[in-house]
Amino acid sequence: MSYLKAFIIGLLGLVSFIFVIENIEVLRQTIQLKLNLYVTKLETAPVEMWVLTILAFALGAVLVLIYFVYDHIKQRQIIRQLRQNIEILTVELKRAGMAVEEASAGAPGPHPE
Repeated sequence: MSYLKAFIIGLLGLVSFIFVIENIEVLRQTIQLKLNLYVTKLETAPVEMWVLTILAFALGAVLVLIYFVYDHIKQRQIIRQLRQNIEILTVELKRAGMAVEEASAGAPGPHPE
């Protein structure tokens, strides 16, 4: 599985590198982002496209990381709860087994003839 993961990461890196090489002229263009809220007008300083591309990628990576951390914590809570349920059921099963043994020991069994 780790080989597959390394292969996919390497493939994504290669595709990203090819993307940058083929689009270097477009990525070097500067743009200025604007936000008009009718009350105030916000503008950024001129920024090259490659900076925005990297920032968008980083933001996506952070959001995915937050999601997976949340999912991991939730799964650990579920696993902890299921382990507690298994322990409770194991104790109940042992008690039920003891009760059956006690009942069978006190009851007269079939008499061999």
